Amino acid sequence: MPGDTIPNFNDVIAALQLLGGGPGGVQNVPDHDMQQDLRTAITGRSGGGAPLADPDRPSWAAFRRLEQENRLLVDHVEMLACALGACPNCWGSIEDCEDCGGIGKPGAFAPDRRCFDHYVLPVIVRVMGRADPCDDPVSRPGDYRDRADPSGSLA
Repeated sequence: MPGDTIPNFNDVIAALQLLGGGPGGVQNVPDHDMQQDLRTAITGRSGGGAPLADPDRPSWAAFRRLEQENRLLVDHVEMLACALGACPNCWGSIEDCEDCGGIGKPGAFAPDRRCFDHYVLPVIVRVMGRADPCDDPVSRPGDYRDRADPSGSLA
């Protein structure tokens, strides 16, 4: 619980220190190293919960920028999944997904029209060779041609 403290904290630390010595005075090296790391972490903190200083640690500005980029990428992936009718949580790759139960591959659900128009329609328009996405594809079907072979002679 957030406000709870360990009343016997010193007893716990004392017990950990006792575990450091092995039979015959031999030190338990992994245990000793862990205790040393714990002591260093406790005494080396500048404030409650502040991370240890590390020259390789990114600055707070870089951390916030990465956090923002990650949020933007997650949003784009979720919108693309909705545009393709896929589960935005797992894309059908997790059998016990709580959102789709593992069936959420692209095409499993009805695509979100707004996301489809934003992400997928421009690609279809480009592939079909139409200049205007508002052209009715039924009245004027597109013709897909490979850029490397515009005449279509390779087909």
